[in-house]
Amino acid sequence: MALDTIGSIATHVAESFPNLSAGVSGNLVEVVDMARLNVQNFTGATIGSNSIAEAYQPAVVNFAKADAIEMDDSATGGDNVKLGDLSVSEAGTSNSQMFRTLAESSLKYVGRGVKIRKTLVWV
Repeated sequence: MALDTIGSIATHVAESFPNLSAGVSGNLVEVVDMARLNVQNFTGATIGSNSIAEAYQPAVVNFAKADAIEMDDSATGGDNVKLGDLSVSEAGTSNSQMFRTLAESSLKYVGRGVKIRKTLVWV
């Protein structure tokens, strides 16, 4: 599956988490686009919304997954299950942190574009 457009990444995220609330799943294209912009700002490279290079795709996908989980968790308050005296409350923060860590490590492999300039000073 090619993940080279924000639409295809949004579809992938929606298929990865079929239980996302309607408010989050309806905004996945914008979530992915913001993740793309974050990667673009970090690397200094120009990353188009319809031509995301393979080097940047893992970071964009994982940042989008982390953002979608966090948005859904904040909207729903996490999953709370209660059965008699047993109560389990599980929020998606650990899952979102895992995806965020994966995205950050992907960015470390890509690196940043650095420009060095020389300045001559006449005295």
